Amino acid sequence: MKKGPVFSFDVTREGIEARLDEMGRKLERLRGLYESFFMGVERSPPDVLRREMNRQILEMQQVPIGNASLRFRYQALSQRWVLLITYWNRNLREIEAGTFGRDLSKAKRRLAQKGGAAISLQEALAMGIPASRAKAFVARQQLVQDKRAAEQAKEAPAQPPAVAPPTAPMRPPPIPLPGLSEADLQQTYQRYLDAHRQSGATTPPPPIEKLRQRLAKQLPQLLEASRCSRVRMEVALDGDKVRLRAWPITDKR
Repeated sequence: MKKGPVFSFDVTREGIEARLDEMGRKLERLRGLYESFFMGVERSPPDVLRREMNRQILEMQQVPIGNASLRFRYQALSQRWVLLITYWNRNLREIEAGTFGRDLSKAKRRLAQKGGAAISLQEALAMGIPASRAKAFVARQQLVQDKRAAEQAKEAPAQPPAVAPPTAPMRPPPIPLPGLSEADLQQTYQRYLDAHRQSGATTPPPPIEKLRQRLAKQLPQLLEASRCSRVRMEVALDGDKVRLRAWPITDKR
């Protein structure tokens, strides 16, 4: 005769109720330990307790629960267990990748002060990021910085070094504009000068550096709002006024 499964507790109404009470307390303890780990209080996640809880969940799946009230309690506990392990696993993956939201929130002000420069391991530890995940966080920030620098270098055209007269101070090279090459800016300014002459305006046209400063404020907002990486400049004559407008270029994939 085939024997049924052997359980680690008394499969009676009282035994099942006691086991569900125990599992409920254990799940609450697990939740608290994981939150302490995510906050940096605990050094490692509660893997042992999680494996024990998982074993009891699997065991309860094989228990024939005849009482409707107890069956509902187990189903509710099982659903909460699935939601929690999904949340825990997502946070653990982000910690491993160095993209955990709580660590990023701690570093946001520091990143702004450094102008986007990567944070060192010592700075990450000083901000309260636990040592167990500070290394992955620092590596991720360095990767982001290297990628940003490579994109800026790709967009900026190569400029020959300017040779100033011996008596004149060296002028710093112009700051590249996001989404607009220096050559496109020079061509746009030339069209702007032509339109200004056609307008018959008596006031002199603004220097190119003034246009550069205006575009440096407007282009980042336009690129972010349009989710693109390049723009096309348009110069139009409206009566006796010259209009300058940037249009986003959407890359076709």
